[in-house]
Amino acid sequence: MVRLGLWLTLVALVPGAAQAQPADPYAPAAPLPTAQDPVLAERVAASLVARAQELLDQRGLLDAKQLAVEALVQSSRGSAADHARAIIHAVNLELGIAEESPRPPPVKPIEDVDTSPLQDPAQPTTPVAPPSETGRRPERLAAGVHGALYGGLVGATIGAFFDDSPARGGVPVGVALGVLGGAAMPKLADKAGLRESQIRVIGSATVWGGALGGLFADIAKTEGTSAREVLVTASITSTVAGFAGFAYARTHELTRGDVALVDTLAGLGAVGGLTLGMVIQPVESEGYSLNAVFGITAGVIVGVVAGPRTNTTPRRMLRVAGVAAIGGAAPFLLYAGIRDASSTADERITGALSTGGLVLGALLGLHWTRDLDAGLDTPEGKRRDPDDAPVALIGRSSTGRWALGGVGIAALPPALAPQHGMSLQLVGATF
Repeated sequence: MVRLGLWLTLVALVPGAAQAQPADPYAPAAPLPTAQDPVLAERVAASLVARAQELLDQRGLLDAKQLAVEALVQSSRGSAADHARAIIHAVNLELGIAEESPRPPPVKPIEDVDTSPLQDPAQPTTPVAPPSETGRRPERLAAGVHGALYGGLVGATIGAFFDDSPARGGVPVGVALGVLGGAAMPKLADKAGLRESQIRVIGSATVWGGALGGLFADIAKTEGTSAREVLVTASITSTVAGFAGFAYARTHELTRGDVALVDTLAGLGAVGGLTLGMVIQPVESEGYSLNAVFGITAGVIVGVVAGPRTNTTPRRMLRVAGVAAIGGAAPFLLYAGIRDASSTADERITGALSTGGLVLGALLGLHWTRDLDAGLDTPEGKRRDPDDAPVALIGRSSTGRWALGGVGIAALPPALAPQHGMSLQLVGATF
């Protein structure tokens, strides 16, 4: 009986030993659990950092630092982590807390074998210079092309007065000044600090201004318009339009895609005016020039107005122009088979089909490339991410696309809630 009593006593003591011990009130608090999904963790960290920034702006330094630390616990990488570290650094500066300099990572021994080719030590190696930021390849290329075109026009105009035949003097002088303009214009653009879009605006103005001037010179005289008269008028209007384009580019923000749209529509308008003239069959040949003037003017106006409201890039408009050119050129294959010197019906039919082919080709090109380079038609240095919708269950990006987002949880500001709390964002949009 004694043994039994001792055994029962031990059994009664065992449960008592298994009871929880009292918690240490001075033990450090357990860290917040991190989300297993890295995307969700990044969104939670972004919400915490946003609230921490609000507290920092309201001079709630300690609370801001605490939320920033919790954001780093959730996600130690990405833009949210960099923002959190910046907030912690700002709070430490305000409170006079010294920060420890980060320790360099340990250097691992190199185990890979160097398989690079052996070099003769007697021959000095020339270090490869890093690419220069002043090269500005796209800007220089655009300035060189438009400088060559403008210089060639002015050179041909000057050379036309050197010989009785405008071509004999205009061609060599035009080529020489074209090369000079292509080499000098990039340097002038660099000194003026012009962006690529501004250079394209000025260049487009010189091209279409010169085209309109030459066409008006042909329209002004119904008989005997000389090449010198056309070249002089084109050079003057090209120069004036270039200065006007410079002033416009300084005060208006057009993208490379906007200028590409203007050039495409103006070119289609010029060709469409000529093909429409085949349908009209004007009594005077100057009627073709007048139609081209109307087409260029309409194309420039529509492009300038519609450009900022559309998503067009040079690559997209190049495809649109190619499809339109195919549609406008295809009917001329038919013209080779139906050509009749005794009638104008063949020209009228070809002109009507070609005009319709230009329009239809442009519409099909715009439709087929509607998703090409989406969200990239923005000014230089201001390109926005097409997926920049805020953290919310349903979000709208800056490109106008609505889509399901993620769970956007943020701390409630003190102005909305007297106690600490969290909010769930349902809908968010970026414009």
